[in-house]
Amino acid sequence: MICITVMLAVFLGWPLAFGGDAPSGVREVRAAASSAVVAARSVPRDQAQVVRAGFDPDLSGVTERPESCYNRFRRENRACERGNAGAACRLKASDQWDLCEARGVWTD
Repeated sequence: MICITVMLAVFLGWPLAFGGDAPSGVREVRAAASSAVVAARSVPRDQAQVVRAGFDPDLSGVTERPESCYNRFRRENRACERGNAGAACRLKASDQWDLCEARGVWTD
């Protein structure tokens, strides 16, 4: 572990200590990027074009908010039996709640 730490420190510290200049390819990429920024800033505001996304969602069929994951979990958990017989049902409801929080949709 110590050997790896020393090797990493030498690898990262060498350019700082001995002035490792960037290779010529890196300099060319940096020059191209800086010229692109200058070109983007040189367009006058009145000549700039605004591009609108072509996505227009149809929300006419949406009537109400979907049930939250936690409320669905509570409803599913209340429907389970009491005792050991309902343990699998409660575990499934907990798993579905976790998946719902991750995905945003309760799947059956």
